[in-house]
Amino acid sequence: MILPISRLDTRRNQRLRAVKTTSILIVEDHPLVRRGIRGLLRAQADFRVIGEAANGLEALHLIEQSPPDVVITDIVMPVVGGLELMRELARHTPRPLIIVLSLFDDPKYLQQAAESGAAAYVLKQSAPTFLITAIRDAVAGRFFCTPAIAGSSLQEIETRFRAQPLNRQDLLSEDERLVLRLLGKGCAPAEITRWLAHQPLALPSVCQSIVLKLGLSSEAELRSYAESLAAQNN
Repeated sequence: MILPISRLDTRRNQRLRAVKTTSILIVEDHPLVRRGIRGLLRAQADFRVIGEAANGLEALHLIEQSPPDVVITDIVMPVVGGLELMRELARHTPRPLIIVLSLFDDPKYLQQAAESGAAAYVLKQSAPTFLITAIRDAVAGRFFCTPAIAGSSLQEIETRFRAQPLNRQDLLSEDERLVLRLLGKGCAPAEITRWLAHQPLALPSVCQSIVLKLGLSSEAELRSYAESLAAQNN
């Protein structure tokens, strides 16, 4: 049966209303970076960007008017920076979840952010790969950090915030899990590409994302990892 467009729209709107949305405020002093973050978030049906601020002071005003579920903030900004913003938000009830998006990969910044109440720490250069996962982990009550950041401070923070150790495979998207299974079966790149016809990213980009998320060093190591995983599951 073919439904009229109006009825199709009604059903679509009902499905969208049924999805619980997470409201998000972006705090970043560079307009181009804000635009990139906004684009990533708007691709998610359950995320809703409710505002943008160029510094912590603007963010505090916006939060007073319309409290978000999640605040994505840089650390270094004019007027009021990200760490000071987090300390101010510690006094707010309810307190939003705070995702730090930073250029700094030094563990000391991760430590400062966690001590100030951050629920996740994502490097800006890895935002396209990890930001969505970081938000979902934070909403689920898990601390997230870009896997590229290592050190004893990260282990201490994960021990404090995570109920259980991080399973890196949980970071993979459905397409990435599919690629991992196909690699484990020994499929050639051309065959895997056919399975990913709907995927806008080229296969090498998808493989690189998997390498980063699993903490591997190369695509060769990824193939070995996939084959070993397949052998364990057989």
